[in-house]
Amino acid sequence: MKKILIMGGGEFHDYNGCCEVMARQLRALPGYEVEVSINELDRLKRGIIDRYDIIVFYWTKDHLTEEQKQGLLSWCAEKGKFVAVHCAATAFRDCPEYEALLGGRFRKHPPYREYFVSVKTGHPAMKYFETVTPPDDWSNWSVHECKVRDEQFLIRYDSRVSIAAEAAFNGRLWPVVWTKKWGDGKIYYLALGHDVPACDNDFFRHLLFAGIRWVDSDEPEPVDDSPFIF
Repeated sequence: MKKILIMGGGEFHDYNGCCEVMARQLRALPGYEVEVSINELDRLKRGIIDRYDIIVFYWTKDHLTEEQKQGLLSWCAEKGKFVAVHCAATAFRDCPEYEALLGGRFRKHPPYREYFVSVKTGHPAMKYFETVTPPDDWSNWSVHECKVRDEQFLIRYDSRVSIAAEAAFNGRLWPVVWTKKWGDGKIYYLALGHDVPACDNDFFRHLLFAGIRWVDSDEPEPVDDSPFIF
């Protein structure tokens, strides 16, 4: 069986509760063994991180040691599979290499509220998204919409990421899911998941499953070779 390590920690967020929800969800996926680690950044060191096939990362702020940073960067570059969730976009603000790996950085968020997320069903990663039954017929559209109640992250992101889901705020669209490469590794970022209720629902679960299946697939990441611009 392939091994998934869910890593949670840092400040503010209920990383214990949210990581336990994700662990319960992922243990329902056949073929995977799931482990949870809380506030143990040393798991990123080479020799430890190499024991796992996929990392699910739910971390707020904090700092990386050089050995932890190099462990994560090199593991991801060597065909690592990294699924980052919500507050992972706030982590390690003093580490530009982590921001480059992830593909973006949290800026701010409006008040916790209900809003609609549009999934681009034509995106390669979303072939693994199991549609939550919508109230009307969306079969003729290449998008699936779902109402969520969550914190909406407004994120500064690398223009080369491949956006798979988005939501509107203040007259523009903001990414909710993206994918990217890091060397030979694959990165999947899911911006939803502020608290336990935001994680413990079918829509979040299906997007998380899509991320696991996507990074664990042999399908290549769509690559944009345009200049690196935030």
